[in-house]
Amino acid sequence: MPMFARSGRRLVGVLLSLATATLLAGPAASAASPEPQSTVNGGDAMYTVSPGPGREPYYCSAGFAIVVKSVRYILTAGHCTEHGLDWKDIGPNEDSHFPVTDYGRIRDVSGSGNARVDLYNGNTQRILRAGTPRVGQVVCKSGMSTKKTCGKVLGLNQTVNYGGGKQVVGTIATDIPIESGDSGGPLFSGATGYGVLSGGNSRVSFYQPLPAVLAAYGARLA
Repeated sequence: MPMFARSGRRLVGVLLSLATATLLAGPAASAASPEPQSTVNGGDAMYTVSPGPGREPYYCSAGFAIVVKSVRYILTAGHCTEHGLDWKDIGPNEDSHFPVTDYGRIRDVSGSGNARVDLYNGNTQRILRAGTPRVGQVVCKSGMSTKKTCGKVLGLNQTVNYGGGKQVVGTIATDIPIESGDSGGPLFSGATGYGVLSGGNSRVSFYQPLPAVLAAYGARLA
């Protein structure tokens, strides 16, 4: 989703030359907290440690497990990591890059293994490489709210306007529907990862390209 914003906030995403999309409100809280896990896969639910009484946890989805100088991180959307809170059973936020781009790291102290995506059928897909999809190519995404869903690439190098002067450029646009909480989840096909979810709605979704993020961090897939 172009930025899955915080609860109660509405955003507007513009797919240049293709569509105008009104975005959903921010990551939705669920009645029951996810069970602690020793391995974090792409698309799995993540939630922050509640900052105090009366404050709801913040929800997003994990993207890709990466390694930077022998340190393990979970890559997700930058608007997910901008609040500075720790993530339950994973670790603390490391940084946030939003707007203009939309990616951030969480220090992974959870014991996660190789970069894998949760297919939500009892299986996972190992991600071995980062790549750039073709327009018209069938791709899939994984996220805590809509699970694994697939669709086609609508365009590359697309700009999304969120309002308030916030904009993300260079995104991958697809026709895969998404919902609150899916932010940060991986876009992939087979063993190739393409990006992490920035935002969208029931008709269109936008992703921060993975190769550029790995290059910016000097990172590799775990």
